[in-house]
Amino acid sequence: MPNLRPQSQRKRSASRHCSPNSGWSHRSRIASAVVGAVLAGSVAFAVTNWIVGLGGGSSGQGQSGTISNVTITATASPAATNMLYPGGTGDVVVAISNPNPYPVTITAVSLPTNTTYAAGYTTSDLSSAQAGCSAATPSLVSWTFATGSSGSSHTLTSPLTVAASGQANNPLLVTFTNAAAMGTAAPLACAGTFFSMPSLTGIAATGGAATATTSPATDGWTS
Repeated sequence: MPNLRPQSQRKRSASRHCSPNSGWSHRSRIASAVVGAVLAGSVAFAVTNWIVGLGGGSSGQGQSGTISNVTITATASPAATNMLYPGGTGDVVVAISNPNPYPVTITAVSLPTNTTYAAGYTTSDLSSAQAGCSAATPSLVSWTFATGSSGSSHTLTSPLTVAASGQANNPLLVTFTNAAAMGTAAPLACAGTFFSMPSLTGIAATGGAATATTSPATDGWTS
């Protein structure tokens, strides 16, 4: 039978019949988008049944540091506490520098002979020689416990660890307590004098991880 209702009523009726389907369609599209996003995200972290192994010989590259000698030099600060006098001993103050990228621990020093003497200077920067108090005069100032043989080894009371290059406590300032000795016949010209001690002949030291000694430090040897 023909639909005799006016056209406007037919459109409203059709709209009422379609609206529920249209709403569900809109919500379905949103839900689908959310599910799709979740699935897309989960794919990046998914664990599948395709197990992947490691090829033989897989590796990486490392590199060790080089080895450079430490240096021990005279320094005026901190000032020596125990002063030299004829027949007595006095402190020796040094700065130990470590150019390596790792700590270096020193356990012993090697000394020149007991007849290898220090040179005297008028100032603490050791720039102006003291007349009548040279190594050749001689000053009669030498390292304590040095022997008649060059290279005698003397163990430090406590190991000294110098921090890696560029770190705190490098250079390490050390006072070697009573490490210098003055002979009883030392010249009068050697009074009130600063001494550049004879060069050490060597050290016993190793490089590697260790806690750095705090600067300034006090150490020495007793035999």
